[in-house]
Amino acid sequence: MKKNLFLIVCFFAIMSMANAQNEITMTVNTESSVEFSLAERPIILSYASTSVTPIGNAGFGGLAFYWGYMFPAAMVEEYAGKYVTQVAYLEGGGEDYAGEYSINIWLGGDYAPEKLALTQKFTVTSGTGTVVTMSLDQPVLIDGTQNIWVTLYQDGSVQGPAFVMEDMGDANSRWAGLPDYNMWIDVNQAQGGSGYSFILWAFVDDYDVIGEVESNVAVYPNPTHDMVNVIAPNMNHITVMNTLGQVVYDTDAEGDQFVLDMSQYESGMYMVRVSTENGTIVKRVNVVK
Repeated sequence: MKKNLFLIVCFFAIMSMANAQNEITMTVNTESSVEFSLAERPIILSYASTSVTPIGNAGFGGLAFYWGYMFPAAMVEEYAGKYVTQVAYLEGGGEDYAGEYSINIWLGGDYAPEKLALTQKFTVTSGTGTVVTMSLDQPVLIDGTQNIWVTLYQDGSVQGPAFVMEDMGDANSRWAGLPDYNMWIDVNQAQGGSGYSFILWAFVDDYDVIGEVESNVAVYPNPTHDMVNVIAPNMNHITVMNTLGQVVYDTDAEGDQFVLDMSQYESGMYMVRVSTENGTIVKRVNVVK
């Protein structure tokens, strides 16, 4: 009896979601068209080219929503150990696009993102119809094993905040998240099959060195299961972050040598940020059990 009741509950839950999804319609204003060209960069993650003409701007009738891309692990594994450091988007062409937005990067998940790695708010005061490149406050590490979702978010106060282009033929170029419905959809589902893809770019860099630092900086042993030696001239601060960009250890440091105890952390890759009088350097450390 309990099993049958569980199946009935699941059935109605699925039917409710299906009905809700049928009511969701993405509207596209095809009168909006902004031409631009994005300068070539060494490593770009995008389903859009560096020169594309939008065919409209999209929204969900005043609903809050995320829009953007999912990059499968197989697509980003060649960048393992590098970082997503910037995101570029197309800003609207007038005051109608002014409002509060945010960049959101997630890790994991095939049909919906799993772990939020970064959220960064920004304000658009009046659109200029140009490409805006934003540096991330905390670069997001690519470990090469997880899907990466790069999205923008608007709370629904802006009508049609997301620019779209012709469908690129890949469902991962047209994901939308609808927090009011607690769901993510391929926008083709909301468009009855008529395709559009969103327009975003993510930039990948090594992000090992920030500023000018001495070459004789060492973090060893690596990999490690417990202690790590940090050798750097005139250190003043050390921060350890996990792959989600969360700070797991943060302390002032003095002198040229410091010992980190990594035994308390789970297996995986961590970023050790070492600040010195001459600048800052970020080193990757693998913890193995």
